[in-house]
Parts: sequence; structure tokens; C-alpha cells
Amino acid sequence: MARGIFRKEFGKLVPDDPKAKAAIAKVGHGEHVQADIKRPRNLAHHRLFFALLNLVFENQEYFRSVDDLLDALKIAIGHTKTVVLKSGEHKVPLSISFASMDQAAFNEFFDRAADFLCTEVVPNMDKGALLDEVHLMVGPTKQVA
Repeated sequence: MARGIFRKEFGKLVPDDPKAKAAIAKVGHGEHVQADIKRPRNLAHHRLFFALLNLVFENQEYFRSVDDLLDALKIAIGHTKTVVLKSGEHKVPLSISFASMDQAAFNEFFDRAADFLCTEVVPNMDKGALLDEVHLMVGPTKQVA
């Protein structure tokens, strides 16, 4: 299996790194291939999320650590898997690592997480105001869409 970075130009995917160029070179003219389209994660968006999480943590008194808040958030919004033990079923938080989520999945996670933080952790917090404050803390970032 070959991997690479591609960019969209005029309705076509164009190889944008040496690995992608080498992979495309091996495909014959008219040959069919299967591809999974994933947008790489945006590091600035990842940093924005953790700035958001830390800001909310500093302004609440229930959770003992940022990690506890993150685990609770993942469980509350359903970013979990179910593990069956003799004692019953248990929800276990899933990873949000770059390898486990593409940007589209992280966008959805981020939005649901912000909603949870503004309704359950710091009730009645205005989501827009909170995100504006976090953007000021982190500084200018590239578009995170």
C-alpha cells in the first residue's frame, strides 16, 4: 500500500510529495485504484483544543486534572468503545491522536466537545465567547475547517 499527500487542483488529486509521486508513477494509464480520502490533522486546531480544555479546567472546581476532564468529555460525548468485563459493560475513552482521527473527524469532535464544556462543565458559558478567548490565547492560526 502506498501513501502520500495530494492536493486538489481543478477537480483532480495531484501528488504533492515524493511518496505520492512515486505511488502514482506505479499506476498504469486507465488502471483503477482504491483510495481513502483523509484530510491530515491541523496541528493548530489540535493546540486550540488543548488550550480550550486547559482554560475550562482552570475555571471549574469539579475535575482534579485536565486528563480527568478530557476522559469525562470523551465519555459524555460518546467518543468511546465498550469493554465487556465480568462485572458488566464499561465505556472506555478512545484516542484523539493524529493517527486515530483525520481532520474531518476532529472537527466534529471539537464542536461536540466545546458544546459539552459550555453546557455541562461551565454551564451557560457562551461558546462563541469562549472560543474567541481561546483564539486570543493561542494567537493567529490557519483555518481549522
